[in-house]
Amino acid sequence: MATIAADYMVGALVNAGVKRVFGVVGDSLNGFTDSLRRDGSIEWIHGFPAPGWFD
Repeated sequence: MATIAADYMVGALVNAGVKRVFGVVGDSLNGFTDSLRRDGSIEWIHGFPAPGWFD
């Protein structure tokens, strides 16, 4: 499979040490979420962080 822009985005996030991404899946994010799934090192959390998540 060819490398798509979303693969480069995920690679940059991995290199930056990102462990999880919050969001709501939609048509505009399908390529990004698929790249996250293929990479497997970043957790996708559906929704948004609750107050205090990062405390």
